[in-house]
Amino acid sequence: MYKKIMSSVLPLLLLVPMMGQVQAAETGGVVETFSCKYIDGKGAKDLDGAIKFWQAQVAKLNSADLNKYFGAVLTPIKGGSDADFFWLGGSPDLNTFARGQSDYASSEQGQAADARFAKMSRCTSNMYFSEQIYAGAPPEEGDTDAIIQAYGCTLKEGKSRANVMAFEKMAVARSEQLKAKTNIYRLSPYMADTPADVVYLVGYDDLVAFGESSTEFMTAPGYGGFLAAVGDTMDCNSSLAAMRVTHAPME
Repeated sequence: MYKKIMSSVLPLLLLVPMMGQVQAAETGGVVETFSCKYIDGKGAKDLDGAIKFWQAQVAKLNSADLNKYFGAVLTPIKGGSDADFFWLGGSPDLNTFARGQSDYASSEQGQAADARFAKMSRCTSNMYFSEQIYAGAPPEEGDTDAIIQAYGCTLKEGKSRANVMAFEKMAVARSEQLKAKTNIYRLSPYMADTPADVVYLVGYDDLVAFGESSTEFMTAPGYGGFLAAVGDTMDCNSSLAAMRVTHAPME
């Protein structure tokens, strides 16, 4: 079988140089997450110091691809995890992410920044593909804080991605009808050690906006049907965290 496959593939490979460079379509957004616990004796002050050091090292490195990276730290408020903090980082596509991470990992600046974090925390990491499915809260210049509601969901037996898409269509339609001032992202596990089949991140400007928007979403007509659609499709665990942006993408 191997010889048969190669006899078909090799002629195609030999034609590639004659055809010029082949350009593959880019993936969607890529997100990496780190779930971290403080080392004994370390705390928020040490985290702030590590973040400032990381920011300085990334600025020195000045990688074109890393400059497109979005970075944020999340501090848990309610539920969902025993982590002390999370690191959330994103790139517009897999190629940009990979080149930026290569620049970072192979540099003295990146290694020094990682060593600084390693002195104050222990982390586990996951990687996802990301897509924004609702945009109701445009970014405000200079605003570096937000509230993030996270849902880690597992599909019920017999359910598929088609059922997830139907549920999402209902969620987006409801958000559009209410003109909800939120942003909703779907994270699909790529290289992730997690039981969740899909993760949703819902962003709010602050806790007041979280309270107002959530109240309107839950008290408006049709919420019972929405809950039934969720319960029929998947089981979800939720949590709430405060987010602070550590690196904004440069255009």
